[in-house]
Amino acid sequence: MYISAILSILLIGSIIAFLTRTREQARIVAVTASWIALGLATIMFLNYDPSKGLNNFKEFYNWIPSIGISYHVGVDGIGLPMVLLTVLVSALCAIYAWGEKHRPNEFFGILLLMNFALTGVFVSLDFFLFFIFWELVLIPMFFFIGIWGGPRKDYSAIKFIIYTHVGSVIMLLGIFAMYHFHGKATGIYTFDMVTLLSAYSTIPLQGIWKDFIFASLLFSFLIKMPAVPFHTWLPDAHVEAPTIGSILLAGVLLKMGGYGLFRFLIPMIPNAHHFFVYAIAIFGLVSILYSPLAALAQPDLKKLVAFSSIGHMGFISLGVAASIAAGHEIPRIFAQSGAMFQLFSHGIITSVLFGSCGVIEHHTGTRIIQDLGGLAKKMPKFTFLMVAGFFASMGLPGMSGFVAEFSVLAGSYPQLPYFVIIAIISIPLTAAYHLWALQRAMFGPYNEYLGDITEATWYELTALLIWILLILALGIYPTPLFNIMRSTAGSLTSILPIGGIQL
Repeated sequence: MYISAILSILLIGSIIAFLTRTREQARIVAVTASWIALGLATIMFLNYDPSKGLNNFKEFYNWIPSIGISYHVGVDGIGLPMVLLTVLVSALCAIYAWGEKHRPNEFFGILLLMNFALTGVFVSLDFFLFFIFWELVLIPMFFFIGIWGGPRKDYSAIKFIIYTHVGSVIMLLGIFAMYHFHGKATGIYTFDMVTLLSAYSTIPLQGIWKDFIFASLLFSFLIKMPAVPFHTWLPDAHVEAPTIGSILLAGVLLKMGGYGLFRFLIPMIPNAHHFFVYAIAIFGLVSILYSPLAALAQPDLKKLVAFSSIGHMGFISLGVAASIAAGHEIPRIFAQSGAMFQLFSHGIITSVLFGSCGVIEHHTGTRIIQDLGGLAKKMPKFTFLMVAGFFASMGLPGMSGFVAEFSVLAGSYPQLPYFVIIAIISIPLTAAYHLWALQRAMFGPYNEYLGDITEATWYELTALLIWILLILALGIYPTPLFNIMRSTAGSLTSILPIGGIQL
């Protein structure tokens, strides 16, 4: 009942926050509900049994049995870390946003609603239930951008909805196709995720329909990650979104696309066209190379960080493709586990990056890099945390980003050596734009036009510090989380062709 308890607490907390009358009441409700959810997720993590797979904390109730819809939830070694990431980021966002003054009851209510919807995505084992949560995520993010966003908030909010909703509609067509052909072949119409994914390889389908189903899901996940060239909605959404919106967008929402690659596409790939393995690898590589080049050209610090996310998510696509193509179990599991770890690691690293951009904007009134300078003299504590976050994003050894990206590259090299060699080109470019931004924004002579700014507030520093401590902990000792992911990677790779797929 842990999963239902987390969902109920977040939903009830959201409703109560909307009904509160003061800022103090709203933020207390948000902090209380989100931290209780985090406590329950931590208990789940500590009691996780790798041998049970998706049967961990499983709940099943017939919802609309006449058409095969059920309330079916559970987690495995990829779903549980994503639940933990979601409630962790949201709980720290509730602290970070402690000083929010503009329509606070609605702000904290939407924060909890976002937490509820994202958690639902990662625990759903029924396609109908999954799609409800998948679409529900769009609503709070649309309002975050549309109400608390910047000058072009209306344009960015609408662009965000159009891009992501189109991807969702295409995905829904693929889900309906699986539902229809399974029912036609067996006489049993069901939206059960495990049943339909297993049936993808057994039900009689013409090649075009199997390819359509796979392509429809892949298209939706590439938009959500996002991969180049489906990425153009992301920088606009980040630039106009409030800080909390950007943290949730990059820290958790983008992970829905990567999660989809593991949950749906890897089990389906043995019976899909091998062209799709090429496609996933190429999308990942292009994103890895494009990201630092685009980031180097950005005058806005927040937009620079937004482009960095595209490249980091590209490592996930590369790891997934390599794990499918690999002919040996060790590199296959290594690449896949590293890609899974990158989902979690990037979620907390990017929270620090966007949280840092928010602190700078809140205290100086600008994010334009050339208008900053010398902030370390006025904000030494904050500067220390921001520098640590940027180093983590660069992949500095001893931090979680290094563990994730090194695992992906090492596991991918045996089967995709040229892809890995080309991807390594991005490493010095990534270091270049991070160090360039830090030098111009935080060091050097202080820009007196900024006035007499003050150190970051206690609640901003607290949230950033906890994220940094987690980054260091996972960089030094990633074993507990990595082992859980490896257990699921092992079960996923067991269904892939022996000897891999030759590229």
